[in-house]
Amino acid sequence: MRELTTHIRYAARALLAHRTFALAAILTLALGIGLTTAIFTVLNGVVLRPLSLRNEDRLITLCELYPGATRDWCSISPPSVADIAERSRGIAAVGIARTWGFTMTTADGSTGVAGGLATPGAFAALAVRPQLGRLIEPGDMIGRPSTVAVVTHEMWQNKLGAARDIIGRSISLDGMAVTIVGVLEPGIQFPVIGDVEVWRPPHIDPRDERHRIWRGFVAFGRLREGVTMRAARAEIAAITAEIRAAHFSGTAGWDIQPRTLRDLVVGEVREPLLLFFGAVILVLLVACANVANLILARGAARGREIAVRAALGASRAWLVQSLLVESLLIAILGAAVGLTLAEWATQAFKALAPSGIPRIEEVSTNGTVLAFAIALALLTSVVCGLVPALRVSRVDLSQALREGGRTGSSRSGRLGRALVIAELAIALPLVSGATLLARSFMVQTQWRPGFEREHLLTFSLFIPTTSYPKRSDIGSVWDRLESEIAGIPGVTAVGTASAGPLFGSRESWEMQIEGQPPEERTSVRWYDVSPGFFSALGVPLVRGRDFGAKDTYGTPTAALVNETLANRFWPGQDPIGKRLVFPSGDLRDTFTIAGVVRDIPSIRPGTSLDPQLFWSNRQAPRPFTYFLVRTSVSPASVTGAIRARLEAVNQDFTAYGFATMPELVARNVRSPRFNMMLILTFGLVALTLAGIGTYGLLAYYVEQRHREIGIRLALGATRRSVVAAVMRSGLTLALIGAVVGMAGALVLARAISAFVWGVSPHDPLILAGSASVVVLVAAIACLVPAWRASRLDPALMLVAD
Repeated sequence: MRELTTHIRYAARALLAHRTFALAAILTLALGIGLTTAIFTVLNGVVLRPLSLRNEDRLITLCELYPGATRDWCSISPPSVADIAERSRGIAAVGIARTWGFTMTTADGSTGVAGGLATPGAFAALAVRPQLGRLIEPGDMIGRPSTVAVVTHEMWQNKLGAARDIIGRSISLDGMAVTIVGVLEPGIQFPVIGDVEVWRPPHIDPRDERHRIWRGFVAFGRLREGVTMRAARAEIAAITAEIRAAHFSGTAGWDIQPRTLRDLVVGEVREPLLLFFGAVILVLLVACANVANLILARGAARGREIAVRAALGASRAWLVQSLLVESLLIAILGAAVGLTLAEWATQAFKALAPSGIPRIEEVSTNGTVLAFAIALALLTSVVCGLVPALRVSRVDLSQALREGGRTGSSRSGRLGRALVIAELAIALPLVSGATLLARSFMVQTQWRPGFEREHLLTFSLFIPTTSYPKRSDIGSVWDRLESEIAGIPGVTAVGTASAGPLFGSRESWEMQIEGQPPEERTSVRWYDVSPGFFSALGVPLVRGRDFGAKDTYGTPTAALVNETLANRFWPGQDPIGKRLVFPSGDLRDTFTIAGVVRDIPSIRPGTSLDPQLFWSNRQAPRPFTYFLVRTSVSPASVTGAIRARLEAVNQDFTAYGFATMPELVARNVRSPRFNMMLILTFGLVALTLAGIGTYGLLAYYVEQRHREIGIRLALGATRRSVVAAVMRSGLTLALIGAVVGMAGALVLARAISAFVWGVSPHDPLILAGSASVVVLVAAIACLVPAWRASRLDPALMLVAD
């Protein structure tokens, strides 16, 4: 302990005596440790920490796979879950849930509440308990809108006055009197469902075969104790085979796959967060290489001091320990400053992160993060200090005492050059990755749908089915609302549609061309739209007709298809009059093609253009729709008038999500923008540190060779040749670093290929451009040392020696 105290005292004195070196080293490590700790804080809060759920290790979900399903979408239909619940022996409880907005009416008026639908099995699987009353029970599942509801603790506190006699009270939801039967414990939230204030039973019978393809629910299951995930997969695979034989024998690729609930929650963000963490580790390595170079340069300058210590009896082990303690002190101080930087960076990440990152609110600095920062400080002290300490401690006493510590060993010089090459090689992949993401982002922001989008306003509306139980009634409501909004000054056209290609729909059906065998079914995206929707949007019909006044509920169902569907199944033919059959579903099963519309590229980056079918929401109306309003004035200026018209028709109508089309585009590229900015930040930091490292090495190189340069100048060398020699040394390192870094850039390009759209991940121009940037930064870093070398006075150098 006494020896350690001595080392610490010597190290503190040395750092105080060389404040510039100490400050540069501490701030460099603070930057690397701070950024690394910030990303680890996010990774820990989102991915690594256990979910706040009972029996987390036994919680699962079920994902239904079908033609057209996307990787980021895990859902299942109620009948499929009901089949598994009945036949499984390894699942203790399983149920379904989803969001479903409600309008609550009180004496103060109507307001929207975040609602949800859930079966008793979902509550049982997640081990949710009531604080008051009871949960939803099997007897509440009556196959139609139920009169019971369970509210969250927060809803009870904030909107229901925290009344102790709340159980048995009635509230009005969607114009229907609903009895509150339970209040949940505080903080209860279903994973991936989001904030829900009121839970009700589904208004359908989960065993009703008409809902076999309504894949709009999330499944929550809990395995029995002792049942492994491997055993559960095997059992579910057997049950799935039975379901497939009964209902999906002609559907290629249909399957049900179990996943852990943790994978459902964090699976989609695990990969990008690990990518960011890997990228920031590269930044830390550049910082460590920079500090190691600083220690090497200072160690070479301290040659006489170390030689004196060795001459006085200090062993090499003692010298190495002393230098390592100095590195540890630098790392600890760097970590202390870095923790402050990490806190700022973490808060910036949370503020700028795109919506949809799960558990982001749980991200905070805790004991795990502090332990990580301490471990990182210890590791960086070894990485930065061990090799330089071994190099510096290996001294030739006679030479060091004779030269006064002004020259460094050739081995230290080789190590310094290797570190600079490593810095530049590590910086190149980050610069290349940032350039790739930036180019991809630019492509995505240039979405050109083929129609004027600056004067389009969108919002969504859900009408209570209790007030409009008949589908024909719903169609009449859409007629009236479109007419009311069209009468607002400044509004030129109005249309309604389900999610559609503009709003991110993932719904699909299996389609069969009439007359073809069932095994030739294919997947098709489907949307319901109003007559005149495409006219309001500005998308023309290629052939045929639009929906009209005669396409109403009860008449033969017409359909419009996009060009992709028409060209795929009837290339070179006229598809008008062809009939499409949907073998299952609760809507009409057969559609006659009345027209073909031009393709509408998806607003979601990276989404392929699929076959699409549209039917009239007057023939098969649904209670939820998006409104599309085209204006001749600023779209935002008519928002208030629209709200007033909706309330005039029905005070329970509440519109959500008002946004202009440019705002929708901006929302969809927020995630690519964030990814680009994060990698760009890492790339700039790494490039800056690499530039500083190159400058530092060449400055040290020039300082150690003052006498040599003076002799060359005295013998007639031009100042230009001196500049060229120094620049040549630096650029040689830069070119070697760029060549080595290209391999890393190709590896990183492959890792981020899932986030790159519209650009080849291995674009040679981007790779060459990134390498040029790295070499250019190194060249700039060489200029100052080269200029200083050329300004040396030969006489002074020779006299000084």
